[in-house]
Amino acid sequence: MYIEEHGPADGVPVVFLHGSMVAGWMWMGQVGDLPEFRCLLPDLPGIGRSADEPWTSVAKTADRVANMLRERCASGSAHLVGLSLGGIVSLHVAVRHPSTVRSLIVSGVPHGTIPVMLRTLSSAILSLYRRPWGARVVARMFGIPHDESMDAFLQTALLTDPAALRAVASEVNRRPLPDGLEAVRVPTLAVVGERDTSPAKRAVQHLQRVMPNAVGYLVPGVGHQWNAEKRKLFSGMVRSWIGSQRVDNPLIRM
Repeated sequence: MYIEEHGPADGVPVVFLHGSMVAGWMWMGQVGDLPEFRCLLPDLPGIGRSADEPWTSVAKTADRVANMLRERCASGSAHLVGLSLGGIVSLHVAVRHPSTVRSLIVSGVPHGTIPVMLRTLSSAILSLYRRPWGARVVARMFGIPHDESMDAFLQTALLTDPAALRAVASEVNRRPLPDGLEAVRVPTLAVVGERDTSPAKRAVQHLQRVMPNAVGYLVPGVGHQWNAEKRKLFSGMVRSWIGSQRVDNPLIRM
């Protein structure tokens, strides 16, 4: 699994896990904002620069991430920050390998039945993403800026295995969140953008109900991939949560 590392070797380790049609590069804004942390940015199997490694399942991917933490972090553990697919994988890591997780931040993870309209839209986006011209359309839909992020997005689209994305979508549509969350004791921050989907908002409520140390917040005025849309706000949230398990305005408690 391809992994980039940034920041001081003795910094607090933070692993950032990306969504399904992007890759580790999506977190470079956070890397720049959080120079005191040791930031690890993997490309998940089947995606981006890990496209030559087949996607098998969320659970197996979580096992890969946990092994990476044991190998690359002096304590064998790190704080996990995940958006969308990355948030789902983070929760699976916490259930399957609790000793590797210091705290969790998950954003935009779905829970419950995915409406047919959303499934149809996701399928249409995937069809576009597989074509060079279509990838540009998807990039505009995702709000990817016309800078190096656009180049990285288009390169990821060229590299990514379409079968991996279809397998990811199929698994997430069936059952995105793992069983056993009630046993996860680490501090967990579940957030969702005000303009994100209803399944993502349901997940914040669900995680607070079942996880003993989870809190949930709504982020006003943002959508799904808000780490780029409101970069400084997202980065500040990460710093505050890792440092004190607190968040500041304008996040609203759910």
